[in-house]
Amino acid sequence: MAEELTPMDRSTGHAIPLRNTPERYGIVAQTLHWLIAALVTVQFVFGVKAASLPLSLERLILLARHKSLGLTLFALVILRLAWRMYSSPPPQPSQAPLRTAARLSHGLLYALLLAMPIVGWLLSSASSLTVSWFGLFSLPNLVTPDRRLAHWMLLTHQTMAWLLLTVVVIHIGAAFWHHFILKDNVLTRMLPFTRRGRRSGRPP
Repeated sequence: MAEELTPMDRSTGHAIPLRNTPERYGIVAQTLHWLIAALVTVQFVFGVKAASLPLSLERLILLARHKSLGLTLFALVILRLAWRMYSSPPPQPSQAPLRTAARLSHGLLYALLLAMPIVGWLLSSASSLTVSWFGLFSLPNLVTPDRRLAHWMLLTHQTMAWLLLTVVVIHIGAAFWHHFILKDNVLTRMLPFTRRGRRSGRPP
């Protein structure tokens, strides 16, 4: 089978594969990863800012964008998981404790990224607010207006947001620990335009 055409890695002169390889993530996985990371950052900023505003047109506009980006994020996470099933990621570190920690953190990240938009949808429905995607289409309400349910969904959504932030910080810290302490390729294999040469987390 012919190799997929790929962008060029300027630092190495080699093409970045579309699909994942045992040594690194392909350009599709990298693109989805960094798009999701950027959207999570924007979503957190929007959420914190909206929570600090009184009920106003500015807050409603900000929340509408928050919902639209939440739907986008939900779709990208599903696409990321589908691509992960189609193209197996590079192997996890060979040490059992590190491998277990990586699987647990990734599982929790995906669970939160999938659950939070659904909780937000429930929150909007219970608050008698419409969820639309940039005004192009609207989702049906999942439940009838219910102030008590809206209150609990808001608390759940906020708690999950702070939990997600905590897991993301740990995830970033672990990546730097791998890079600077263990000196393996766990971080660089997700970065475009990086030089090869670091050992993988697998045994020789």
